[in-house]
Amino acid sequence: MNFRLGVPDTIAWRIALTVGAAIMSVLVFSTLFDRFAGPSSAEQAELIRADDAVRMIEAAPSSHRQNLANTVTIADKVFWYPSGTSVARQLALAYLRDPDPKTVDSFRDNGHERRNVIFTASDPLSRSIDFDRLAHPDAYFMAVQLRDDSWVLFIANQRRWGDLLPGRLATTLACVALLILAASMLATYFLARPIRQFAEELRQRGGDPRAGPVREAGPKELRSAIAAFNGLQAQLRKFVDDRTLMLAAISHDLRTPLTKIRLRGEFIDDEEQRARLFRDVDDLQAMADSALSFFRDDFRDEEATAFDFAGLLRTIADDYSDHGAVVRYAGPDRLALIGRPFSLRRACMNLVDNALKWGGSADLELTCVPGGVALTVNDRGPGIASEVLEQVFDPFFRVEQSRNRSTGGMGLGLTSALAVIRAHGGDIVLSNREGGGLSVCVSLPVGSKVTQSPAPPL
Repeated sequence: MNFRLGVPDTIAWRIALTVGAAIMSVLVFSTLFDRFAGPSSAEQAELIRADDAVRMIEAAPSSHRQNLANTVTIADKVFWYPSGTSVARQLALAYLRDPDPKTVDSFRDNGHERRNVIFTASDPLSRSIDFDRLAHPDAYFMAVQLRDDSWVLFIANQRRWGDLLPGRLATTLACVALLILAASMLATYFLARPIRQFAEELRQRGGDPRAGPVREAGPKELRSAIAAFNGLQAQLRKFVDDRTLMLAAISHDLRTPLTKIRLRGEFIDDEEQRARLFRDVDDLQAMADSALSFFRDDFRDEEATAFDFAGLLRTIADDYSDHGAVVRYAGPDRLALIGRPFSLRRACMNLVDNALKWGGSADLELTCVPGGVALTVNDRGPGIASEVLEQVFDPFFRVEQSRNRSTGGMGLGLTSALAVIRAHGGDIVLSNREGGGLSVCVSLPVGSKVTQSPAPPL
């Protein structure tokens, strides 16, 4: 919704314009309804002629009124009923029972409205009227009371004086309600569309502070909120870049003293102590490199492409099996996925390493689910206590509390895997298996249609 007429593009103005559009729609509809659905100018002229006929009949003596009524041509038939007759009494009672919905205000007697009743052939009032009911089942009646309580009845074989008021009122109210609802829904759509677009762009970024700024669009208030978000994102991006730069500098500066320690260790005569020293140096170097790689988020620099995810998992299982590890794969032989293959390979290997370290084996099972794929990595290890199932994703958190890397590692494997999976729009859920072991369920959305084929029979 673009505002190019000098009107401020704000939520308040959009709501005001919505209300104004609804009111104008109702006014236009009312005008058109009165023009086409209400009494037309020709019908108004007939009502005026009927009023003149009533005045003329009323001015004539009683003995000549019916003859005079027979000469009126504005209706198919015109009857005059003296007061006291059954028809006159029924018309008077009908007016007293329901004086408003079946009256026409075009008949005047010295400025005052005359009593009048409108009804159709289906009304019980028509039973005492002399007309051809079979030939004219849709006949229309209009009765007007004179000063002496007698009645003049106009009969039209077709509609001439507008519909009954209750029907017109229901139609009018229904149309007005539909107009207001349509105007409100249209305005709400244009008001909510930029908010939906903002939320969709946030979901696509996946919480990445390095993503570009969100496009500012929509009302003024929403543009201010987007600008504030972009400013906050820029600050976070600067913070992450500064942190990564600091860690890179620390990792680089550590190389010199570690190299000196390794050189000096060459002069240690005790081979066992020298081996322990070199092992500690390697641990320090590996810790610095792994921490730097995690904080740098190298996987985000990889371009997304279409690749065979099932083939990647089979390759991982074959590589581990070649080195004597028990890693089994079950699932389709081929399955196309759009993503970063090297990053996903590293994340899956982290999960397999974790399963091998604690369970001695890893079972990979790949299945298709609505909207994506699911990878399950099962092991037969001790599992994880339920109170720390979510905590294991925290950086540097280890279930094994010792600082020995051979048993506890750095505490970044699951954290790094979760970051990669979430960067692809997926998630990781841990659960303990019945009978022992841990089950890691990885869900990934599919950017394109899944093309798969069953694995060949063994």
